[in-house]
Amino acid sequence: MIKNVGFGLLALFGALFLGACNDEGSLGLDLLPNADGIGVHKQDTFTVVTYTVDEDSVQSQFPSRHIMGEVNDPIFGNAKAGSYMQLLLATENINLGTNITIDSLVFSMVIDSYMGDTTQELNVRVYELNESLSPDSTYFTSRKLAVKPAPIGSATLTIRPNTRTEINEPLSSGGDTVIAYQSLLRVRLDNALAQRIVSASGTADLANNANWLNFFKGIYLEASVASGQPGIMVNLTPRTSLNGMFLYYKNDTIRRRFDMAARGNIGFYNFFDFDYTGATVASAIGNTSPLIEENYVQAGTGLKMRIDIPYLKELVKNFDVAINKAEIEVSVIPASATTERPAPTRMFLLPADSLNANQISGMDDINELYYDGNLKSEKYRFGITRYVQRQLRSSQPDYGLRLIPINTVSTVNRAVIASSNHPNPLLRPKLIITFTKLK
Repeated sequence: MIKNVGFGLLALFGALFLGACNDEGSLGLDLLPNADGIGVHKQDTFTVVTYTVDEDSVQSQFPSRHIMGEVNDPIFGNAKAGSYMQLLLATENINLGTNITIDSLVFSMVIDSYMGDTTQELNVRVYELNESLSPDSTYFTSRKLAVKPAPIGSATLTIRPNTRTEINEPLSSGGDTVIAYQSLLRVRLDNALAQRIVSASGTADLANNANWLNFFKGIYLEASVASGQPGIMVNLTPRTSLNGMFLYYKNDTIRRRFDMAARGNIGFYNFFDFDYTGATVASAIGNTSPLIEENYVQAGTGLKMRIDIPYLKELVKNFDVAINKAEIEVSVIPASATTERPAPTRMFLLPADSLNANQISGMDDINELYYDGNLKSEKYRFGITRYVQRQLRSSQPDYGLRLIPINTVSTVNRAVIASSNHPNPLLRPKLIITFTKLK
């Protein structure tokens, strides 16, 4: 929810704007081709007011990637992320046979990408859910599901996305073969769980997926780093044949594998937790002071930047206009992004409602090529022509725009953006409108 903040700063800008508007040049009329002021004009001197606000928890089910890890950032504080998921049986009426000897039970996921230092040791923990998960339900990024107290598996490891892992896999025809898998995360799980699964063989618990999901509700995967370490976030590819629990066992002397896969019609979502205590960003959240020179944006439903254009309608105070082109640009603070803490490759600029919720439907330009939003030369530019035209004609309350990153529910990518108070005017957010004055 948006915090209650004062708008005294807007009054200050209002006095400056209205004072400047006494002369037509402040509205770009000095560019007019004739005495009537009819023609195409360009204005880039609009008042733009920005500040940092919390992002509300948003829907997180079916993210493009799973995420786990922890990062510590002096600017953005501590961020933790984990992923909940169901596992499914490949077939019904599972019977593993007789004379079973358990070899191992392994949890496996395919590594997609990472953000952070791959030399850091990551303490990975796998928990069994104690609360049901469903692909038909809505889950938010801040929602925690109940898990059983002790992890069913843990490992301390370093992430090597391009390393091949050789695994001795049983063949259906008998015998074994060594298969090299690319970019695989594997955590050995407790033998007690393996024995529990073997004991369920041939019973109703393994008769179908409905029974199975009552027997074993799913997994929560999380990871942390040693105190004070910069940390790393790891993205994992969802719904592949290499994701899930894999039980290796023998019937007499024949080695076999039983799959409980994290793919198909499963429920899964990502969870995030942020702590800004002691971080630079802590004093900026909801702060409209003219002393704030930087704004902050963070994925994982951490933070977003509010952008207000309080005097936009002054453009049509004395005459009507047709908007030919409207563009907002914002700048990343130089050197604020690093290889290990990159700025998002793309952002989105969306209207908000009275509760600070992002309104995709309110941005008419979002599906147009000119909308853009891609990071180029440390700037994000957004074409918002239709949005501006609609705002000029609207009588509805204006709750401003929100700058949010791409992949909001599968990364914690962040950016430091120059605010409207930044000392370098070349970095301040800017609205540029090209318009035609109508008679």
